[in-house]
Amino acid sequence: MLNKMNLPNKLTMLRIILVPLFIICLSIPESFFESFEIDNGTTIMGWVALVIFVVAALTDCLDGRISRSQGIVTKFGKIMDPLADKLLVSAGFIMLTGLGVVPAYVTAIVIFRDFFVNALRMFGADNSKDLAAGLSGKVKTLFQMLAITLALVSYIVSPTVSMFAFIESSLTMDTIELVINVAMSIAVLATLIATIWSFVDYFVRFKEDIDVEN
Repeated sequence: MLNKMNLPNKLTMLRIILVPLFIICLSIPESFFESFEIDNGTTIMGWVALVIFVVAALTDCLDGRISRSQGIVTKFGKIMDPLADKLLVSAGFIMLTGLGVVPAYVTAIVIFRDFFVNALRMFGADNSKDLAAGLSGKVKTLFQMLAITLALVSYIVSPTVSMFAFIESSLTMDTIELVINVAMSIAVLATLIATIWSFVDYFVRFKEDIDVEN
């Protein structure tokens, strides 16, 4: 199957393959490393997870650029590219919530938006509407990728520190922890705003296509 794919679609498939690897890296318990007498095992796997996520995010940028520059548009790409993005972002926020870095309500809003917009896009597809991502969707994805990246860095530097921790603990944090926590918190907050904006934008865009009679 892979030998029949163009380069953008191969990059999309790579992104999908990297998602379970990313999840595994952040799922290994500390006890696993202790049994092998490995120090800072979770920190090491945190760095590996960060590299995997950044590589996966870069494939998202690259496949879009290549598709546009070479005029390559396939049905496979239209379906799988946004799916790959949602799998990566959802995995990132779910794992970070499980680790206590990002609040559950942030992850819930992100996932709710994705499910609802997917349904709206299906209605639009039935009416042959253009399903290309709009500005709000692109901005939302950019902030989501940035927020997850900074949250992963925050987890590596301070595994027990969560979003907005600087408000109560700024005096006990060192400079690096403080800067990273502030940056991560701002990025996650921007992600929330961009996600809600994107939700409203897509709803306005496709609301006329919603068919409640058939």
